[in-house]
Amino acid sequence: MELIKKQFVSELEIGKEADSIFLVADKRVRKKKNGEDYCTVLLQDREGSIEGVIWTETYLNIEEFDKGDFISLKGNVKGYRGGKQIVISSLNKFNDSEKIRPSDFVKTSKKDVEKMFKELKEYSGSIKNRYLKRLLGLFFDDEKFVKDFKNSTAAVQYHHAYKGGLLEHTLNVTKICDAVYRIYKNLNYDLLISGAMLHDIAKIREYETKLTTEVTDEGRLLGHVTMGYGWILEKIKQIDGFPSDLSNRLLHIILSHHGHKEFGSPKRPKILEAFIVYHVDHMDSDVGGYNLILEANRSGSDWSDYAKNFERPVFLKKLELNEDGYEEENVNIDSVIDEGGQVSNDREEKENGLEPKKDSEQDGLF
Repeated sequence: MELIKKQFVSELEIGKEADSIFLVADKRVRKKKNGEDYCTVLLQDREGSIEGVIWTETYLNIEEFDKGDFISLKGNVKGYRGGKQIVISSLNKFNDSEKIRPSDFVKTSKKDVEKMFKELKEYSGSIKNRYLKRLLGLFFDDEKFVKDFKNSTAAVQYHHAYKGGLLEHTLNVTKICDAVYRIYKNLNYDLLISGAMLHDIAKIREYETKLTTEVTDEGRLLGHVTMGYGWILEKIKQIDGFPSDLSNRLLHIILSHHGHKEFGSPKRPKILEAFIVYHVDHMDSDVGGYNLILEANRSGSDWSDYAKNFERPVFLKKLELNEDGYEEENVNIDSVIDEGGQVSNDREEKENGLEPKKDSEQDGLF
């Protein structure tokens, strides 16, 4: 019989009691100034994570446990450094793992992974340049790479931090870059889309995604930006005749996609495609991070706690507008904006015996 989890991280409120089972994502034994030991933990379930502290008197009298264990605990939720923390008063290691439902403790993408990957592959199928097409195939046609890519998180904590998150984030970045291409001139579509699809591939080596997400030794020492550069260069060398200018531009996108040296990029963007991948990556990371905070706001607070990734609290209150605040024609779901910037209506045109305008095809693919 599976165990019913009493509380999730998103339900914990300051001033209330915590009484549930959590996965220990991290454990650190520390010392007070007087030399006494106490313990800090990072607790995880499918809704997120929360810090916990076990003071000396409690720590000396509880069962030994380790990172990766399931623990049943009681404690009080308090405010700490702009966030929440559980001051743990009692704790027991939960040994009967067969009663644990893993889905209660591992956050996964809410989107269909297979559908997302199929959509991403359609973008690689649209690439006309044979060198870039071959390069993408060396990654996205490789069975082991695809398995790891579908399973990987995009981050440990702040954005798309769940299984399938890397695929979801990569697809978002690719789709937005595709849309941006349709707005601006002087862009190479194949280079832009290839850069978008490949920009974070080394995260499958930077992170190890199991019940918890761990940063690998390689990830700590090198980081996914540098690792991605080396991995892609290795594949490029396997393709005869790969143009050096094309290689340099693609590798520049990888090296510069964090935008600034202090954020992990050894180079700042210097070509249009690199500027776009950097800004789109940053935007989707921020949107993903905001949505994680919003999903965790089960209490319905107007403001979040202090968010480390944004270095500020964020406003979560939903915008509510009365229907009478809109003019009727502006909320017609059939209305679209045509190429001249005018509002057109497919339904009205059909009813009047006219053919709706069709979108013009994009130039510049090669």
